[in-house]
Amino acid sequence: MQPLDVLLVAAFDPELAPFVAATAPAARSGLTSGLARLGSQTVAVRAVGVGMPAAAAGAATAIAELAPRLVVLVGTCGAYRASGLAIGDVVVADGVRVADGFAVEGRAEFPAPMVTALASDPRPRTELVARGARSVDVATTLGITVDDASAARIAQGTQAQVEHLEAFGVAHACAVRGVPFAAVLGVANFVGTGAREEWRTNHHAASAAVARCILQWLEGSACIMQ
Repeated sequence: MQPLDVLLVAAFDPELAPFVAATAPAARSGLTSGLARLGSQTVAVRAVGVGMPAAAAGAATAIAELAPRLVVLVGTCGAYRASGLAIGDVVVADGVRVADGFAVEGRAEFPAPMVTALASDPRPRTELVARGARSVDVATTLGITVDDASAARIAQGTQAQVEHLEAFGVAHACAVRGVPFAAVLGVANFVGTGAREEWRTNHHAASAAVARCILQWLEGSACIMQ
């Protein structure tokens, strides 16, 4: 099997559409089916599923099949209001953690052996920040937080700047397989009561901003994770 430099994953296909368009010439490039070349990087794209459990399983399956040198999660996220972020910003994960409203309030606890926080790989994070992405901590919840007070408590309790449903699941699959992980997300909404409507309005533009950042990075990097 031809070596794969970067596996781009997202929760569902619309978040991968800009990358599918950019890699379409792969059918004429002589590369193995499903692979493309961006600059000097061999790239594949894969939707892994919506929500933390599905994304973890989907990412683990893709990693086992494709053996990438690096996994990059792409998509959209919600920003907590105290983060200082704006809709349209592109962020790169510094770390990701499981977030639970009851645990934040002290009404539930994660068992001691459970992994609840993971760091992303520093090299792609540094390179993406140099291209304009903002470094953040990501909270992964089981459901979308649609209450303003709950959003504020989770932000304060986790010290995260954004919320994303799949980030921890993908990061954990990468950690188990020993594959470096990065996440690049576009802010499509603020977390809270208006989140769903804001996301519907902004998610296409946020995904496009992420794609521009990542494509510039891939096409301009001579060597990634080698």
